[in-house]
Amino acid sequence: MMETKFLPSRLMGEVRLPSSKSVAHRALITAALAGSSTVRNVDLSNDITATANALSALGADIGYDPESRIFTTGEPLTDICKKNRASDVIEVDCGESASTLRFMIPIAAALGRSVIFKGHGRLPKRTTEPYVKTLSELGVEMSYPENGDFLPLRVSGKMCPGEARIRGDVSSQFVTGMIYAFVITGEKGLLTLTTPLESKPYVDMTTDILTENGAVIEAPSGLPLPEYRIGRGKLRPFDMTVEGDCSQAAFFAVGAAVNGHVTMTGINMDTTQGDFELFHILERFGANVEYGKDSVTVSQGILNATDIDAADIPDLVPALAVLAGYAHGDTKIYNAERLRLKESDRIKSTIDMLNAIGVSARETEDGMIITGGKPVNGGFVNSQGDHRIAMSAAAASAGVRNSVTVDDMSCIAKSYPSFLDDFASFGGQFRVTEK
Repeated sequence: MMETKFLPSRLMGEVRLPSSKSVAHRALITAALAGSSTVRNVDLSNDITATANALSALGADIGYDPESRIFTTGEPLTDICKKNRASDVIEVDCGESASTLRFMIPIAAALGRSVIFKGHGRLPKRTTEPYVKTLSELGVEMSYPENGDFLPLRVSGKMCPGEARIRGDVSSQFVTGMIYAFVITGEKGLLTLTTPLESKPYVDMTTDILTENGAVIEAPSGLPLPEYRIGRGKLRPFDMTVEGDCSQAAFFAVGAAVNGHVTMTGINMDTTQGDFELFHILERFGANVEYGKDSVTVSQGILNATDIDAADIPDLVPALAVLAGYAHGDTKIYNAERLRLKESDRIKSTIDMLNAIGVSARETEDGMIITGGKPVNGGFVNSQGDHRIAMSAAAASAGVRNSVTVDDMSCIAKSYPSFLDDFASFGGQFRVTEK
């Protein structure tokens, strides 16, 4: 346990953002499938390690150099699996990474691997139900434990190419997983969504990295419901550099908007990351935001409440809720139902965090209403093992009267192990006590 006491601090300076976790997941998977590829600027977190280990367990030739922070791949995973038709059941430990689990289930099925998927933390409670009917119609069997959990999960049978239907409103991760599976088959396929798509920018990120490297994917516009048409394409080797993570920028940007002046570098101004919307929302709150060639600078301004549609930016909600606590008036965050199924019930844990530091917040059916603008005293925050709650609480400390103590910061290893070092680099003050 790493109980950490954050003192009020004016945040000043510059920080290189860690590599985008969402881009890195997709880059590693695509590199393993394409073969002979290089993925640069990858910061290891528990989630990225889970994806790399899962690919390796499936047979991928993948390696990482921690000094250069570069991943490289050898022979294409599809070729490896064709030559080595292993009948043994493979165990894949996804850690606490829902992206790893939800991407790898259909990928394993398309490769014809029999796999038992395992996970930790809240991951066994996080649904994989949308795959059951979809994959069964394509020749894949999924077996769940009898206790109502979703893990351990056994997947067997080789996925047939063809047509499939899947929900788009549970998580975009299911859509990404199916797109990868269809690309692996090497045949034409059609994926039709049965509901509107939530978090579309994440699927755009998937199709972009695939089509840029040889896949053929079309997503016609103007249809009643989205569909993805996969053609006969072959992935080719590539060399890419992973851009900075806009979702991790939220903690520094919010701290600076409350009390500071911080420049974040490594940002792709043409990014497909939906969380780039962070900076536009900060402007609506009244923070000062300046855009550079590959950087964004945020400094404090006169903050006023604004409403936030969280449908495409669920990961930003805890940090933006902190900013709302310092903004005059009522901020309504809506379309956030899916937050209940994250590393914690993130609607509840975000409200608990705000209430603990002295901010008035209440739950709504699909989000929360935060009344801000009064002095924030600080207090003791239970992170509930959720990395985004822990880092949001740290950001909140920038403007408190007293201090913010977080019960355990070790959960940040899931996505941003070096967060405390970066936070300290521009003036964040804290004391860590091992419990």
